[in-house]
Amino acid sequence: MHIITAQQIENFLYNKENGFLIKYHIRDGIEPILLDELYEILEILKNEWKHKENVPKDIIYYLMTIVPGLYHDLELYRDDEEKHYIYDEIIYNLSIAIEMCLNPDIHDPHFNTPLKELGL
Repeated sequence: MHIITAQQIENFLYNKENGFLIKYHIRDGIEPILLDELYEILEILKNEWKHKENVPKDIIYYLMTIVPGLYHDLELYRDDEEKHYIYDEIIYNLSIAIEMCLNPDIHDPHFNTPLKELGL
């Protein structure tokens, strides 16, 4: 099993050249390849944590910054109505995916749904 660290997540989100949130913030949009990679990270964490009572606070911190950061910069895409609408949906779906990643109830019917499919 692949172990995800807080440093890897920080780099994925905030790397100056190709960080997921940085690219979005500088109006490069949401790159589908990076979005898929984010969902993979969330799936790994969900499976790694499903039987744990406590999870790493540093990783949770970065996960908690994703949705607010995306919503905060959504206004940057207001001039492109279609992109704005699509990004709004992507952000909402990511919020659900992050919730399920952290859901302590592994019997929740949504918990076992692949995170990328929750909003579909």
